[in-house]
Amino acid sequence: MKDKTYTKGIANPNARNTISSQRQKAFIMKRAILSIVFAFAVIASSAQDAYSLLFQHKEGHILSKYNILQQRDGDFVVNSYVSEDLGNYMSAPLGYMLYKISAETLTITDSLFVADTLQRVYLLARDPIGEGNIRATLKYHEDSDSTFLHLQRFPDNDLHAIPGQDIVTSVCEGLVYGGDGCSLFDCRGDLILRYFKMMDDETFDEYIVRFGPDGSTKYHALFQGNGEGTGRMLEVYKEAPLQYYMFKETNDDIRPNLSVVVTDTLFHKNTTILNNILREQVINPYCTMYEYLKFENMSTEGEVIPVGGNDVLVAAPYQQDTNFYPWTATYGVAVAKYDLRTMQLKDYIVFGENNYNSPECMGLKMMPDGTVYFAYKRKKYEPNINIVKMDANLNVEWNRFYKTGDIYMYGTLGLSTVCDDSEGNENGIAWLWMATKGEGNDKRGWVHFYISHDGTVGTNETGIEVRPYAFWPNPAHDRLQLQYSPDVKPTSIELYDLQGRLVRSQRKGLESIDMEGLPAGTYTLRVTLEDGK
Repeated sequence: MKDKTYTKGIANPNARNTISSQRQKAFIMKRAILSIVFAFAVIASSAQDAYSLLFQHKEGHILSKYNILQQRDGDFVVNSYVSEDLGNYMSAPLGYMLYKISAETLTITDSLFVADTLQRVYLLARDPIGEGNIRATLKYHEDSDSTFLHLQRFPDNDLHAIPGQDIVTSVCEGLVYGGDGCSLFDCRGDLILRYFKMMDDETFDEYIVRFGPDGSTKYHALFQGNGEGTGRMLEVYKEAPLQYYMFKETNDDIRPNLSVVVTDTLFHKNTTILNNILREQVINPYCTMYEYLKFENMSTEGEVIPVGGNDVLVAAPYQQDTNFYPWTATYGVAVAKYDLRTMQLKDYIVFGENNYNSPECMGLKMMPDGTVYFAYKRKKYEPNINIVKMDANLNVEWNRFYKTGDIYMYGTLGLSTVCDDSEGNENGIAWLWMATKGEGNDKRGWVHFYISHDGTVGTNETGIEVRPYAFWPNPAHDRLQLQYSPDVKPTSIELYDLQGRLVRSQRKGLESIDMEGLPAGTYTLRVTLEDGK
């Protein structure tokens, strides 16, 4: 495997450092879960495959990303909206799907599908005033021509809402729109919600509302009138004094710049424009060398993050050429540090430089201790990713390569969350990207990564990667579905009761097993691989 290079700097933009990628082995852990117990074995591999395959939806279904939550028990819950593909760029909404994923084995331990064509879950969060979790939903009621906020609580051990604890409160008259990154619970326990209302001239009025944990409306303000939507994120910028930020692309005559919008608790906004030129050098009267960021097609997940004081880090595609002539350009991805007060570029670092392909940013996230993780692809239209660990001053600790085989991930369709342990200590980053699998991209779903502080996957501290398998639903009633990792080639599956008696056996159709007619209880599923293990 070739060494990876990166370039950092304003002070010395030609300085290079080399980080060698590390190879790690993979294995599947045995785990007892609810009503099904899986005993699974996989050949160790030298490839660094650090992902779990969560391809859960039927062909012809469309997934829309929403959010990811780590529960207090350590497991993740992922929400995606499901639509039926009708062709000709048309779709019909079906409802939303929640998945519960183990952080230790990267396997699905529970799932819940809610058929609803009118309601969408826009936010999953830990309950700010008690145990368990909460999901916030916008729903339009045609009979009253009004939109309502619906809050539902659900425990760590069950995805179903707790009966009798729903809160429904009015948002405004008429139909409104939300979207990815449009809501959050802040440090006060309040829900901050952005929504957009279309006007007769097809522009949008943008509003921000502050709700208390009990659903009471504390503040409701017009944020921007007659616009196209201010930003694609809503995040906490500072906690003292409490401020929030959003970002969006803004175009000049030739190239897109980046607009960072900071607002206080009364939603007074201050907009800063970050120019995309990193450096320019006059070579002769007719030729100027430019290094610049390409603020276009940026994702909604973590590509602008505050890092203390008034500084922000911005991740974006990078290009170097003369007189903006792309045919002889150098491409890459960059992380740049700006001072929002002065709009001054303070530092930057470039990864994955090459002369042929445009790399892709996959996400940028910072831990509370200041550690920054940056995920990128060296080639935009190919699989495999790199993940970098560095500090807020862009000093790199490691840069590691992860192979994903025939799985293609979409950087603009990603989610992430900072993970913690049972005592509340932050210990890693969970990333989730929408993806396709196979030569014909015939499978659609999620790819899930969990990167700990030492760069390994899961909670294992020895550098061993977890090679996952997926199964659903659990508990199973009529049929249990299975999804195997690329290196797993099963030849048979057998189902045993707790007395060790064989109750089911299959050598074909190993993607599922029939559970109908079996008494309720706990069973062991034995999978035999091609090599006899």
